[in-house]
Amino acid sequence: MSLMLPKDSGPDFELTPAGTHIATCYRVIDIGTQQVEWEGKTKRQYKILLSWELTDELMKEGENAGKPFTVHKRYTLSSSSKSSLRQDLEAWRGVPFRESDFGTFDISILLGKSCMLGIVHETRDGKTYANLSSILRLPKGMEAKKLVNPQIRFDLTEFKQDVYDSLTEGLKAVIAKSPEYQELKGGNQLEESLPESSIPARIIDDEIPF
Repeated sequence: MSLMLPKDSGPDFELTPAGTHIATCYRVIDIGTQQVEWEGKTKRQYKILLSWELTDELMKEGENAGKPFTVHKRYTLSSSSKSSLRQDLEAWRGVPFRESDFGTFDISILLGKSCMLGIVHETRDGKTYANLSSILRLPKGMEAKKLVNPQIRFDLTEFKQDVYDSLTEGLKAVIAKSPEYQELKGGNQLEESLPESSIPARIIDDEIPF
């Protein structure tokens, strides 16, 4: 038997195809305050995760063959004009937010909404990754297929054990590290009143998808 370190066989998952794809949001996940490293500094930021299903791209390999590819992106929950979340949502909506939208726009309204996602392949340290590069509004007359994956909304301020249990082990582990989750599991009771951010978004114009 050879004791040589074997060659890297590459990723153990099928790479999402590069290009522009029709996609539909199927998960909005509150993952709480997370510790992040940026330019040598440690920060604590409140994060959410958005997931999309590529409705016209099916996997061909392994146990997931025949299922649509999925794409995920973690965002800092911020309304700053420089934040990725605000920039992506404004590109998706096709219009900028107004001041009156801040504090009233419920991000969970994204569930079931479709768009065009740009996917690029990037290689780092010898490995190739499929990264989300752009989000655009779905062109008029174009429709996405019905979702295959179930729609999931998880909110730490409205904690539901069954929804948490339905998440992947890796995602549950990330959420469990947040102080919000730890406080919740420490016996603190959630307030019955909904937070301001849960107020449904006001429709500005019929032409705006959300």
